[in-house]
Amino acid sequence: MSLRRILPWIVNALALAAAIGLSSLAAVAAVPEDQNTVSSCAGQSSLPVTFQIDCSHLADPASKQLCRTFIENQACKVFPAYRRITGIKLEDTCKSVKFTIYQDDNWPHPKGEGGLALHCQVDYLEKYSVKFRSNSKMGPYDVHELLHEYQLALGPLPSMHPLFSSSMAEATKAVGDDEQYQRDVKNMQNESQRLHDELAAGKYASLPNQCSLAQTQVEESLYLENSKLVSMFYLKLPPAGAKGNSQAERDARFNRMFYVVSSAKPDLKKFLTDHGCGPF
Repeated sequence: MSLRRILPWIVNALALAAAIGLSSLAAVAAVPEDQNTVSSCAGQSSLPVTFQIDCSHLADPASKQLCRTFIENQACKVFPAYRRITGIKLEDTCKSVKFTIYQDDNWPHPKGEGGLALHCQVDYLEKYSVKFRSNSKMGPYDVHELLHEYQLALGPLPSMHPLFSSSMAEATKAVGDDEQYQRDVKNMQNESQRLHDELAAGKYASLPNQCSLAQTQVEESLYLENSKLVSMFYLKLPPAGAKGNSQAERDARFNRMFYVVSSAKPDLKKFLTDHGCGPF
């Protein structure tokens, strides 16, 4: 066979090989990395806190594809939102925050926990992190566990989730998820009224955490009256005292803040003291 006749075959074979090679390279490039780090955001200088994510414990490729978007949202949207809301500089307690994502079958913590803040590190199940709110216009994000990391700067807390309802709702609004924010407000309205009625009926009178429930009702009702008060909660919270580890002092510290933020409403003080909160 002459060279002229076989030359087109050679050219076509080389073209096919090149196409296959490029396709393979594209496939490799499309495979998400198990670990990602975000140290800066578009249009901004470097972040004061570096955010990392480890998705090596996930088997589902679809979940891994969401990891980069999730950690970018945490770094570039949720982190600055809480910085504005709380006035807390997270870098004073954490130079970096690492999210490690797990499946149900390799979760290293007790069942029932969906996520745990471990001081500058968050362990999270995929369904509550990279898959959570993944259908929102901004992709997956979370406003719960990062708030725990921020609140480490507050010192001894009266309960596991003080100021969470208002702070999370405000952060959701700040990142631009208005649909979820409206749902959060509706849920808060219902819960605030339910807590008020159940506390008034004496449903929790015998429980040791009655004061925490009363504080939650006060927090939510104040926020619903004026959403700007959520930042005042953090601004007006007194510093933790040297003897601030007792439950009574933890409660009193937050109660004093609520009283000040409410413009010293006598009925608010009476509501708290009538429902398990000691003198403050």
